[in-house]
Amino acid sequence: MPACPETMDTRRARGSGTLVGGRRRVGDCVALRASRPERRFGRGDAQPRLDPGRGGPPIPFAAGRAPLAVGAAVGGAGVRGQRCDLRARLVGNVGRGTVARLHRAGRGGARRRGGCRMPLNDARRIPLATYRLQLHAQFAFADAEKRLPYLRALGISDLYCSPIFRAAPGSTHGYDVADYRKINPELGGGEAFVRLTERLRENGMAVLLDFVPNHMGIQGPFNAWWRDVLECGPHSPYATYFDIHWGASREPGRPRVLVPILEEHYGAVLEAGKLSLSFQNGAFAIVYADIRFPVNPDTYPLILGKLVDDRGLTAGVRAALDQLVDAFGNLPFPDAVDDPARAQSRAQEIEHLKRRLGDLVAEAPELRASLERRIAQMNGEVGNPRSFDELDRLVDKQHYRLARWKAGVHEINYRRFFAVDSLIGLRMENAQVFHESHLLVRHLVREGRVAGLRIDHIDGLWDPQQYLERLQGLTLDDNGRGDGKPLYVLVEKIRERRETLPPEWKIHGTTGYEFIAQLSGLFVDPSNEARFTACYRVSTGDQTDYEQVVYEKKRLILEEMFANAVTTFGYGLADLVIGDRRWRDLTGHELITAVREVIACFDVYRTYRRDGAMEPTDRARVNAACDKAIARNPRFDPGPIEFLRSFLTGDYPGPDADPEYRERALRWVMTLQQYTGAVMAKSVEDTAYYTYCRFVALNDVGGDPAVFGESVEAFHQANLRRLETEPHALLATSTHDTKLSEDVRARLYTLSEIPAEWEDWVAEWRGIASVHKAKLDLLNAPDPVDEYRLYQILIGAWPLETNEPGEEFRKRIREHVRKAVNEAKRFTSWVHPNDAYLEACDRFVDALLTPSETNEFLRSFVPRAQRVAHLGIANSLSQVVLKATVPGVPDFYQGNELWDFSLVDPDNRRPVDYDAREKALSAVSSRLPVELLRGWTDGAIKLWTTQKLLALRQRCPELFQRGSYTPLSFSGRFQKHAVGFRRDLDGRSLVVVVPRLSALLGVPPTGLVWDDTALDTAGREGDWENVFDGRRFPGNAPLAMVDLFADLPFAVLVAGC
Repeated sequence: MPACPETMDTRRARGSGTLVGGRRRVGDCVALRASRPERRFGRGDAQPRLDPGRGGPPIPFAAGRAPLAVGAAVGGAGVRGQRCDLRARLVGNVGRGTVARLHRAGRGGARRRGGCRMPLNDARRIPLATYRLQLHAQFAFADAEKRLPYLRALGISDLYCSPIFRAAPGSTHGYDVADYRKINPELGGGEAFVRLTERLRENGMAVLLDFVPNHMGIQGPFNAWWRDVLECGPHSPYATYFDIHWGASREPGRPRVLVPILEEHYGAVLEAGKLSLSFQNGAFAIVYADIRFPVNPDTYPLILGKLVDDRGLTAGVRAALDQLVDAFGNLPFPDAVDDPARAQSRAQEIEHLKRRLGDLVAEAPELRASLERRIAQMNGEVGNPRSFDELDRLVDKQHYRLARWKAGVHEINYRRFFAVDSLIGLRMENAQVFHESHLLVRHLVREGRVAGLRIDHIDGLWDPQQYLERLQGLTLDDNGRGDGKPLYVLVEKIRERRETLPPEWKIHGTTGYEFIAQLSGLFVDPSNEARFTACYRVSTGDQTDYEQVVYEKKRLILEEMFANAVTTFGYGLADLVIGDRRWRDLTGHELITAVREVIACFDVYRTYRRDGAMEPTDRARVNAACDKAIARNPRFDPGPIEFLRSFLTGDYPGPDADPEYRERALRWVMTLQQYTGAVMAKSVEDTAYYTYCRFVALNDVGGDPAVFGESVEAFHQANLRRLETEPHALLATSTHDTKLSEDVRARLYTLSEIPAEWEDWVAEWRGIASVHKAKLDLLNAPDPVDEYRLYQILIGAWPLETNEPGEEFRKRIREHVRKAVNEAKRFTSWVHPNDAYLEACDRFVDALLTPSETNEFLRSFVPRAQRVAHLGIANSLSQVVLKATVPGVPDFYQGNELWDFSLVDPDNRRPVDYDAREKALSAVSSRLPVELLRGWTDGAIKLWTTQKLLALRQRCPELFQRGSYTPLSFSGRFQKHAVGFRRDLDGRSLVVVVPRLSALLGVPPTGLVWDDTALDTAGREGDWENVFDGRRFPGNAPLAMVDLFADLPFAVLVAGC
C-alpha cells in the first residue's frame, strides 16, 4: 500500500495549532448530499454543481499556452497573478487541444473494454535494478548525485526517487505535494535535479519517479489551488480540482469546507485570542499560530465599511475606499462548473482589487492607522468574550469552518488520503486537473529526465484505467505523436492472494509488495503452524482467528473513522431510489447498515467497475462480500444487502432505466470504490497487523497473516505467473512502507522451524518479565498480546554482536511499541492516547533492556537472539539471490545492501551511512567468499552477493527480462530444504539454488551437511560456471549439493553469458 506518509501522533502541538500529523481518516462521498431532505446524489438546485469529469463536460483551458520549466512555477491556468518563469530547455506548449485530447481519451476509454492489455512488455526504458531513495532536506539531489559512483559500482541502473515536487514545509517524504509545477526547493530545486539527471545520463542510469496523483498536501502556504478554494469557496476556479462535498454541512445552504485544525473548541480558541485578523499586501487573513487563512473577498466590506465614515481620512481616500468596498461587495458568484471562464475572470478581478487596496493603504498613512485600529478592535480583548463577536461574525462568513481537530473524525467533508487531514483528495478524473498536475512531469518525461513513473495509491483514483491511459499520453508531442514505445509505469497496489490486476491497465506491473508474501511462503515452515498457533493462544489468551479480527477491525474503522462517509453513502443511495416505487421504502438506516457490512466483508482493496456492467472477477468479489455480510448478520433483513449487491454489480438499474439515472447510479458506485481500499488499509495494515500477533513476520504489506507458509510449488507458480503477466514488475523486500525490514523478517522466519524452543523461550521470558508490568485499573500493561509481539520484535531487530543494548536501541523500541499499541487501537490510539498505558509500556521496555547485574531477562534473551541471528543469515542471503534472479526487476531500499534491522517508519527512514557502504564495497573484491561468510556480521557478504548478481544482470539483461523459467527438482535426504530453477534464452542459461528451512542443517548450511542431496539441472551440453567463485560443474549430470554449497549457502550457475 500503500505509499503513505509516516504515521505521526494525531494530537496537536499544544498552543501551536499546527497539525502534528495523524492517521485518522474520515472520508466522504463527494457526489452526495449529507443531510436529509437536502441529501441528494448528484446535483441539487440549492448547492453549487461540482461534479466535473464525472459525466460533465471538460473544463476549458483557462489561460491558453504557457511555457514550462524545472525550478519555477509551471502553469496553464496557473495560480492567480502568478507568472510562469521557465527554463528554455524545458519548454513545451500545452493548451486547449491537450485538455480536449485528454478528455476524449478518458471519456471514450471509460465506456469500453479492450485496447492495450497487460502486460506491457516493451518500454522506452526498462530498469535492470532500482535503488529507492527517500529524498528530503537532509538528503537532497546533491547528496544523491554524490553517491552515484557507489550505486553504479553496486550495479544499480535506475534511481527510484520519492516524490520530488514542492511539498509541505519540512516534509520528510514528499507525498504531501503542494505544487506539481515546481520541483521542491528543499531538495535543491530544478537546477539541482537537472544536474542529477545529467550525471545519471553520463553513467547510463535514469530516474524512476514516485508520483502522487490521488491527493495533495494542504499544510503550509504553498498549495495555491487550495488557498484559493479557502478564499473563494465554490466560486474558485480550483473548486473543481478537489474532492470536496460542499453540501455535507450542518448548515444547509452554506457550502463550506471543514478545516479541523484548532487545538480546542472553536469558541475557546477564539476567546483566548488565538485567532486574529491580519492585513498584508492588500489581503486580509485570519491567523492561527503560524497559519494564515485567506479571508473571503465578499466579506471585505465587513472590515472596511466602517472606515469609509472615518473623518480622519481625506475625502479622496474615503472615495477611493468607498469604491473598493462597493466593488468587493458586488463580486459575481459564478459556479466553477457551469461558468469556469467567469470564475477565472472573477479571480482576476479579486487580484486587481486587492492590489488597489494594498496601494491605497501604502499611499495613505492615515488609512493604515485607521485600518490598524479597526483590526485591533475586531481582534477583541482576552477576558471580554463579547469583544470577539465581530471577529466571530467574520470567521463565520468564510468558505471554510475552523473547527477543533477531533471534529474531522466525523464531519470532514473532503476525501482524504487514509486518515490524514492535511492530504486532500484530487479529482484526477477531471481532464483539467490531470493536465495541470502533469505539466511538469510531462516535460521531464519528454526530455528524458524521468524514465518511468511509480503511481502512488492507484486505488484511490475514481477511474484508475482512465488515468493510466492518459498517463501514457505524456510521451506524445503536441500533435499526438510519439516513438511508439510506452512509458515504464508501475502502480502501488496491495493485492490479496491470487488477486490479478485489470488486464486493460497500461502498466508494467506493481511495486512488488506481493513478492514479500511469496518469500514468506517459501521460508516459513507450514508443518509447524498448529504448534505456533497454540503457543500464541496459550501465551496471550487470544483465541480469535485472523478473518474474524479483520472483520472486527473493519467495523471499528468504519464506525470511528469512516462513519460520516458510510452515512453519506447510505442516505445518498436512499435518495437515489426515492423515485423508484419498487425500492423507495428502503430506509437510510437500512442502507447505511448494508453499506457498512458489505465493505467490512470485502476481501480485496477495491473493485474497478467503470461502465454499465461489472466484470466477472469483480462481480464474484461483490457476491462473496454480500454473502458474508448476510451470514454475519442473521438478525438483519437481507433485502437491503441484496439490493446493494445488484446496485454495485450494475444489475440495477436495468437497461430500460433513464440514462441520467443510470449515470448517477454509476457515479455512486465509482465513488464508493475509492473508499473500500482506504478502509481495508486502515483496518488491516494499520490495525489488524498490530492486534493479531501470532507471527509478525507475516504481518507486512502484501502479506496474509493467516497463511503460515506455502509449498515450493506455490513459489514457482507465482514466478511463472509474473513472467507471463508482469515480467517487468518490481520485486520488493524492504520499502519505506514495510512494517519490518527484509533482514528482520528473515530472522523471524527461522522461528517457524523451531517452535518447541520458541515456546520455552516465551514462557521463560514471560515469567521473568511479569514483575515489570504495571497494574492499571482493568489490566496489566503491557497486555499479553503486546508483550508477545514485543518478544518477536526484539528477536528480529536485535543489534549484531550486542550483549548490552544501548539507549539508542531502547529508544527505538520504545517508539516502536508506542506506535504499535496506538495503531492496534485496543487500549490507546492516536486520537485518544492512553498516557498511563503508553508510559507503562515505556517502563516495561526499559526494565527489560537496561543492562545491570540483576537483569535476568538479558541473560536469558541475548543467547537466543544471537542464535536466531545466525540462523537468519541463510534466509537473508537467499532473499537477495532470489530477488536478483526470478522474473521481475529487483528493487533495493536505501541502505539494505548491508544488514538492516529496521522496523516500521519512522525507524526505517533513519540516515544511511553511505561512507561505510562505499568503503565496504571497495574492499569486498579483495576478500575471498569464505572469508566474507566467516565475517558475516559486517554485512559485506550481502553487499558482495548483491554486486555479483547485479553485474550478471548487466551482462545478460535479456536473459533476466525475457528468459524462460523452469522449476528444478532435487533428490536425496534434504531435498525439501532447497529450491532451484533454471532460466533460458537463445543459448544462454542460468541455474539458481538456495536453501530453505535450513535451521536443522546448521549455520551456515554448507558442505557435508547436505549428505546425498543433489540437483537435477535437466541436462545441458557444456559446463556450468559458478558466478561467485568461478568453479565449473558438468552440464549433463546431477549436481551434488555438497559441492554446490561447498563454501557458500547458495549458488548461481551460468552458461553462455
